[in-house]
Amino acid sequence: MCGIAGIFRTDNTGVDQSRVACMCDSMTYRGPDAFGLSNGPGYALGHRRLSIIDLSDAGKQPMSNEDGLIEIVLNGEIYNFAELREELVQNGHRFCSHTDTEVLLHGYEQWGIRRLLARIRGMYAFAIVDRNRHELHLARDPLGKKPLFFSFAGDELVFASSARALALALPAVPEIDPLAVDSLLKYLYIPGPGTIFRGIAKLPPGHGLSLDKDGKLSQFVHWAPDFLHPQENISDQEWLDRTEEALLSAVRRRLVADVPLGILLSGGVDSGLVAVMASRLAGKVRCFSVATQDKALDESPFARLVAESWGLDLEVLSVDGNCRSRLIPMIMAMGEPLADASLINTFAIAGKAREFVTVVLTGDGGDEGFGGYSQFFAYHVASYVGRCFPGYMAAVLRKAGDLLHNTSGNLHRAGTIFRLSSAPVEDTLFIDDYLAASVRSSLYTESFRQALASTDARQHYLNALPPNGQVRAVDRVMQARLLTVLPDDYLAKVDNGTMGFSMEARCPFLDIDLLELAMRIPARVRFRRGEPKSVLRRLARRYLPNQCVDRPKQGFVAPVGRWLRHDWSDLVDEIILGPQVERRGWFRREALQQIIREHRRGVDHAYLLWALLVLELWLRVTEGQPVTGSSALEEYRQPVLS
Repeated sequence: MCGIAGIFRTDNTGVDQSRVACMCDSMTYRGPDAFGLSNGPGYALGHRRLSIIDLSDAGKQPMSNEDGLIEIVLNGEIYNFAELREELVQNGHRFCSHTDTEVLLHGYEQWGIRRLLARIRGMYAFAIVDRNRHELHLARDPLGKKPLFFSFAGDELVFASSARALALALPAVPEIDPLAVDSLLKYLYIPGPGTIFRGIAKLPPGHGLSLDKDGKLSQFVHWAPDFLHPQENISDQEWLDRTEEALLSAVRRRLVADVPLGILLSGGVDSGLVAVMASRLAGKVRCFSVATQDKALDESPFARLVAESWGLDLEVLSVDGNCRSRLIPMIMAMGEPLADASLINTFAIAGKAREFVTVVLTGDGGDEGFGGYSQFFAYHVASYVGRCFPGYMAAVLRKAGDLLHNTSGNLHRAGTIFRLSSAPVEDTLFIDDYLAASVRSSLYTESFRQALASTDARQHYLNALPPNGQVRAVDRVMQARLLTVLPDDYLAKVDNGTMGFSMEARCPFLDIDLLELAMRIPARVRFRRGEPKSVLRRLARRYLPNQCVDRPKQGFVAPVGRWLRHDWSDLVDEIILGPQVERRGWFRREALQQIIREHRRGVDHAYLLWALLVLELWLRVTEGQPVTGSSALEEYRQPVLS
């Protein structure tokens, strides 16, 4: 787990190493154990190392092959490196280390970039420079667990693990993309391949990119999800047994480390199963959980139940409004702004866990692969409702859905089902939107609205939907979410939260073999007896207390609304209403003041205000401005783009 950076020129002219060193210096938190730098004709590579496998100097990067004509920098872990290494040895390759990085080097020599990507299993972002051909190859893991940003202009490609770091190496300060700002306020994340900066892109998950000496840039897919071909001829019991076997194998792969390892445990189905499987394989493991003052959001009692039932060591960290001291370090860990408020908890628990371990396993990904979200279940039910009514009844269902939309409880849920069953997914697709249309219209200045006039922040999700054909709506929606919200929000949150403390997070439920199994489960099994994520819940009942399995789904959230209303009210006034409001020219001060007043009166604008706060703090830190002029936060000054 590390930070990588580099510059590659197609014209073979020399590269100033200090540009790469500067990028790496801004990512020290990603790899505090070592710094490496190399260069050659037309390129320079940089690496910040967090030592996980083979802690010796033999594992330092950039790493080259025997004749020095192929070099690599890697961020992440290749879980099947031992098997691949054995195969490569049989083919005559000789190794100087016990690292997975060297396996990638020899694998590239043996199979080439595309065949190599087809064979590896892991979470990664890496760059290979082939001096023989004067080519650069970039690759990002199938689900986007590890970030990789790049910019290509003229004869030069620049890449890094952080957009902020990459901007340091560009000849001019990149402009902020208005669509990215709008998306951040609406969805709390910036959809890929876009970024906060114009001219800088994310390499999409499951993609590779190659640049040759002639300047030809080719981007290709090396893995893509497929929920569209379920296997109907397998019994429910066999699905359950296959899932348990695949999960156990996924956890086993992720227990390989030369440093201490633990579990982030919420007490829910997913993290509970990971903890149990790890305990079965490795004996007593150390777990970490978060407790909040808001009892409705506090999951620590369930984590304690799991720990007690399996004899696990559990460390519980209390998180309250006093955690504001972590805000600036958290902002600094963001390669670009991310306003998912659950990052507060992730960052806090990562800080606690880092006192004991260097690697943690998490329960992320179970909902995406096995159907745990309410919208998945809603589309599943809607498909049956739609079949019960002839086509000419669609307008009636839509009208009934609209009438019930503003109700609550079961009536509201029925309205949602009616609306989803009455029109194509493209027309009914709903994703979390934290910026109401009425608020948006009054918040933006006229010039900012004009900059957004021809854009649609929702388009990234529509683009991710598979073609309709005869495919079930729920399978299309699950596939789209896996390509959008998962990498750009949830996995970015995990990466930012853990790497901010130089700690590696591993997600067994996002093991490709396990996920490919989950994608083949038919909807009737996935939602058996009206229960979302039925397969995992049934598996959990074998191992977890019933209270943990049967409780309503709960996110890993912090009471940010209350904090912004009370504990952090001074931050809201000083940061969101600071003098930069007029200078940036994006938001109307009167509208911001109205939103703040309404929130303090009890109207819930928590996520919008949090997004505004994160955005402004990130910009100030990135621009090297004082965070605040008073004691609201300790001032932090690091001239990143000035």
